[in-house]
Amino acid sequence: MTPAATPGTTIPGAAELAADQAAIPVLVFSAEARCLWANTQAEEWLGLSMRHMRKSRFGTLSATCAHLANIIEQACAANRTVVALGRMLGGQGPFDVHARWSDEHSQLILSVLPHQETGAKASEAPALGFGRMLAHELKNPLASVRGAAQLIRRETDLDGARDLARLIIQDVDRITRLADHWSRVGDIQLGPNSEINLNLLAVNAMDSLHRADPATKGVLKDNFDPSLPTISGDPDLLMQAVLNLLQNAFDAVKPDPGAEIVVETRFDAGPKSRTGGNPTPLVLSVRDNGPGIPDTLGSGIFTPFVTTKPAGEGLGLAFSARIAALHHGQIDFESQPGRTLFNIRLPIAKKDMP
Repeated sequence: MTPAATPGTTIPGAAELAADQAAIPVLVFSAEARCLWANTQAEEWLGLSMRHMRKSRFGTLSATCAHLANIIEQACAANRTVVALGRMLGGQGPFDVHARWSDEHSQLILSVLPHQETGAKASEAPALGFGRMLAHELKNPLASVRGAAQLIRRETDLDGARDLARLIIQDVDRITRLADHWSRVGDIQLGPNSEINLNLLAVNAMDSLHRADPATKGVLKDNFDPSLPTISGDPDLLMQAVLNLLQNAFDAVKPDPGAEIVVETRFDAGPKSRTGGNPTPLVLSVRDNGPGIPDTLGSGIFTPFVTTKPAGEGLGLAFSARIAALHHGQIDFESQPGRTLFNIRLPIAKKDMP
């Protein structure tokens, strides 16, 4: 039997019938994360009637509802779509959860689908949404360009102006190369490999963030191992991966006057230093003293469109994880209030291996 139309929902006759007969659970939520409507499949899957879901706070109804409520509330709070892939719900799964926000109706449509395996781990999942991903990845270098240009306008020393102009040219060239990575197939592709010094890569990323936002100068600190061997890879993509981690850390700590971000390089041959049969002992870490990552997100933070930022797109970590995977490396993290650590783990360049 088709559920009766619910006042305030935006599912009219034919669409409601189609949604009710869908083979997957479909639910509609208000901007306040209150359940307005559920199809028959959702009622059967959750073991709850639509009437019960409408009368109660959704997240309190079961462990599965509580997990879904975290995703729903995040999407409603930011008025944006959130996608969470490979989630275990109520001892079942994995599932792909799509919480699609409608600006037109100020409502959220939640659908739960069987997980579609991509052949990659969650932390290596290719980032989705080419247009939005590209726009996101251009933000940091463009901000750097703008900051350098503003300095040039105030610069009176000719030699200094030339140096700043050179930085502008470098960043614009990097933007062009990043766009070229995406222009053909919509997924990240490696450019020409070169030998890369992780310490120099970190310094360049920190300098770029300084130019984009001078407030980072008192926050960023470094602790580099000068004896690290080189890695082999695409310097533009790896630079962007590090920039994403730095920007995330700064966004997490910047309201705090005691904010600190430590960028560290080190050699680590411990149990986490392998991806499959591939050793990844070279580590670039970004550690901040911000509030930490909510436990409910877990490894889902590497999923496209999942974010803790109210105005974020949830793409930076997905992009960075994909870049690490393309370099036969990985990203892992540890988080608790006052300490969040992200590690990019990479292999040694073959010529430097014993």
